[in-house]
Amino acid sequence: MPERHIMVQRRMSAPIGSVWALYADFPNLAKHWNGLRSTRAIGEQTSGVGARRRVELKPMGSMDETVTTWEEGRRIDTENQPSLAVPIKRAESTLMLLPDEDGSFATFDYRYVPRGGPIGRFTGPLIDKMLTSNFTGMLAAIEDAALAKR
Repeated sequence: MPERHIMVQRRMSAPIGSVWALYADFPNLAKHWNGLRSTRAIGEQTSGVGARRRVELKPMGSMDETVTTWEEGRRIDTENQPSLAVPIKRAESTLMLLPDEDGSFATFDYRYVPRGGPIGRFTGPLIDKMLTSNFTGMLAAIEDAALAKR
């Protein structure tokens, strides 16, 4: 099954430091974005390479994420281990933040392999559409949260 790729981008009026502070609060993403049921740390480490979190997805399923790249103020990459209730075999994400005039520019890049062999070829486009909507909502929610904390 070939890997699928989704990328969403957003110009934000919130300063990059405010946006980064929310993403750097790695175990607590669900506090800032209601697109997830919950998030929590796995273990003691909550930032930097090796930090892990459990993500409870809506409407069901969960995923454990491990930080593989952490560039302070700029980038977080994760490797994701989905549960059997999630139609994804494996996934990786990259969040990049760049300064943009008085605000910031965010890019969220997600690469995944659907479950289901040949059936995954048909479900992939549906999953893409759902994930694109979810990730677009995540960027908007983080911008709103960053602006509210100013």
